[in-house]
Amino acid sequence: MGLTSSLQIGASGLFTSQAAIQAAGNNLANIATEGYHRTDAHVTAVRAQEIQNGQFIGQGAQISEIQRVVDEALEARLRAALSDQSSSLSTQNLFSEIEAIENELSTVDLSTRLATFFNAWSDLANNPQDLSLRTLVVEEAGTLTDFIQSMRGAFADMQQRVDDRMANAVDTVNGLLEQLASLNNSIVLQEGGTGGTASGLRDQRDLVLTELAGYMDISTVEQESGALDVYVGSIPVVLNGQSRGVEARSQAVNGELVTTLHVLADGSPLDVTSGELGSLVAFRGTALDDAIDVLNTFTNTLIYQVNQIHSQSQGLNLLDAITGTYVIDDPSAVLTDPAAGLNFTPQHGSFQVHVTQASTGLRTTTTINIDLDGINTATDSSLASIAADLNAVANISASVTPDGRLQIDADATDFQFSFSDDSSGVLAALGINTFFTGSDAFDVGINEGLVGDPRYIAAGRGHLPGDNRGALALADLRNTGLESLNGLSLPGYWNRHVEDVAIRTAQAREQLQADTVVAENLKVQQQAFSGVNADEETIDLLKFQRMYQANARFISVIDELMQTLLGLV
Repeated sequence: MGLTSSLQIGASGLFTSQAAIQAAGNNLANIATEGYHRTDAHVTAVRAQEIQNGQFIGQGAQISEIQRVVDEALEARLRAALSDQSSSLSTQNLFSEIEAIENELSTVDLSTRLATFFNAWSDLANNPQDLSLRTLVVEEAGTLTDFIQSMRGAFADMQQRVDDRMANAVDTVNGLLEQLASLNNSIVLQEGGTGGTASGLRDQRDLVLTELAGYMDISTVEQESGALDVYVGSIPVVLNGQSRGVEARSQAVNGELVTTLHVLADGSPLDVTSGELGSLVAFRGTALDDAIDVLNTFTNTLIYQVNQIHSQSQGLNLLDAITGTYVIDDPSAVLTDPAAGLNFTPQHGSFQVHVTQASTGLRTTTTINIDLDGINTATDSSLASIAADLNAVANISASVTPDGRLQIDADATDFQFSFSDDSSGVLAALGINTFFTGSDAFDVGINEGLVGDPRYIAAGRGHLPGDNRGALALADLRNTGLESLNGLSLPGYWNRHVEDVAIRTAQAREQLQADTVVAENLKVQQQAFSGVNADEETIDLLKFQRMYQANARFISVIDELMQTLLGLV
C-alpha cells in the first residue's frame, strides 16, 4: 500500500464528512418544516485491503445509507388518532348546532312555547266565554306552530349544510387520492428499485396521508416498488399507483334520505367509521334524522291529541257548515287501509252528532258507529260510508268533496250541529271541528275558521253555557301520559329528547378531549423519534467538521511526504 492509497483514504474521509455535514445541515434547514422526517447519514468503513498474508488495512470511510428516520407503526397510530380527533370535533360541532336550533337554554324555546299554549287553555277554562282569552289561545297557538315550523326549517337547512359538507369532503378526498397516486409514481420513478429512499417525496406523501386521515379512517400497505396502497377497511381506494376515487350516493329509504359512500371505480360500499366524512355520514343518518323524527312525532301527537279533544267539544257558536281539513286518497277505502292515505289512524268506536234547531232549542242526537274491527272488511267504515251515515241524519247533509274531504252542511239556517263522545278518533283524523291543521312539523297550522272567529273554539261540553270541560281537558293534556309517546306526556317527551341531546353533546365534547390528548401524545412521540433535535444535529455537525479537518490534515501530510519523496528523485 502506497501513498496513493493513503490519498484515496483521505479523500474518502473528505467526501464522507461532506455528505454527512450536508445531511445534518438539511435536517437543521427543515427543523420547522411540517411533516419532515429527519435523515441520518450512516458512516461505515470501506472493506479492508489485505497488504500481506493475514494482514489487512482499511481503505477509508463511506456513507452506507442516508436513512429516513420513520416508525411506520407510529405513523399509522397517529393517522388513526387524527382521524378520531377530526370525527369527534365534527360530531361535537354538529350536536352543538342541534342545541342551538332547539335553544332550550333560553326562554325562546319549544318548552316555553308549549307551556304558554297550555297556560292559555287554563286561563280560558277560568272564563270560557271571554273572547279576549279565546283570541289569546289562537295567538299562543300561532306562536307555537310558527316556532315548530321554524325549527323544522332550521333542521332542513342543517340537513342541506351537512349534505354540502359531505359533497365538499368527497371532492377533497378525491383530490388527495389523486395526489397520492401522483406521488406514488414519482417515488417509484425516483427510487427506481435501487433501494434508495426519496425522503422528500415520502414526506410529501405522508402529509397527504395525514390530511386524508382527517376525512376518513385509512390503512396503508407499501409495495416493493415503494408505491403505497391505501385502504378503507378492506376496500382499496388507491391501488397499484392509481386512485379509485370515492363518491357519495343518496337515496330515499322509507321516506328518509340515506347517504352512503362508495368506491367510484366499481361502486364498492365504503364503511367509513371515523374522520370528518365518517362523522357526517353517521350524524346525517342517525342523530340529525332522530332529532327531526322526534320533532315530527311530537308535533303529530300534539296535533292529534288536541284535535281529538277539540273535535268532540263545542264552542260558543255551533256549526252550520264544515269541511274536513284532511284529504282522503280513496274515499271508498277502509279508513285503516293505507290506500285511504290518512295521516292519523282512527279505531273501532263511535261518535255522536247533535242537530240543534236555533229557534226552538230542540236538539236531536244520533250515534254514528265507526266499524274498524277488521272482522268483515266489506262493512268496515270508509269516508264514503261515514258521509252516507251522516247524510241520513235529519236536517244535515254530508258528502265527499271532489278532492276527498268530508263536507257537512245544515239543511237550513235554523239548524246547527255539533259533536261529542268520539271514542274512535275519526273526527280528528278527518279534520272535523279540529283546532290544528297539518300532520307534522313542516305543515302544522291553525284551523282558519278559528282564526277568523274564536267563538268557534270548542272549550265546552254538554252544550251548557259557560261549560269549560273542553278547555280543562286541553289544559290537562300537558300532564297526560300518551301511548304514542311511550307513556310520556308531551313536555316529558320533548324534555327527554333535549336531555339526550345534551348528554350526547357532552359525550362528544369529552370524546374530543380524550382524542386530542391521544393525538398530541402521539405527535410528541413522533417528533421524539422522527423530528429534528437542534442540539443533536449541532453535535453531529461538529463531529463531522472535525472529521473533515482531520482528513484534510491527513491529506496535507501525505502531500508533504509525496513532495519529499519526489524531491529525492
